[in-house]
Amino acid sequence: MDIGQATTFLTIRLMIIDRVRLGNALLALSTVFIFAYLMNYVWESFHAVFLYQDHDFKAEKYVLMLNYVAAMDGLLIVGMYVFVAILWKEALWLKEMNIKQTSTTVALGLLIAALIEHRKVVVLKTWAYLPAMPTIFGIGISPLLQLSASGLLSIWLARRVWFSREKDDFRRNT
Repeated sequence: MDIGQATTFLTIRLMIIDRVRLGNALLALSTVFIFAYLMNYVWESFHAVFLYQDHDFKAEKYVLMLNYVAAMDGLLIVGMYVFVAILWKEALWLKEMNIKQTSTTVALGLLIAALIEHRKVVVLKTWAYLPAMPTIFGIGISPLLQLSASGLLSIWLARRVWFSREKDDFRRNT
């Protein structure tokens, strides 16, 4: 094999590895979204009924609203994951999460939730809390913690799914 063939072989091999890493990153990201959607659907179900005023509509409208907000929360969490991936220049950072990545994810979740809740509750008055909702600076504690908690748990669960076993092809190809 001459140098030209070796270079071509190496280039093709690197392209395959990059495609495998990209595929693995997309699988991990999809898994984060699925877990985030499911957790936020449950979370929204509970605090929408017990902690918000005026959520007194028909089941069909209620279920559509839950699906929408759970999907939006899932996308926000995917955005948080991608932001951390860009900061650390590592698409599969969930494989070996560290305290800085975890702290950044929590801070992003708190910041995003605080901005959304402040705008919707204080500025636009789109929704209001029941007296049972504990608040801090007029923002409900449950929605404030929601993105951080469900985001970290979603990322952790995705990590467990994809990186918990040494024999897993996903792990060997990254």
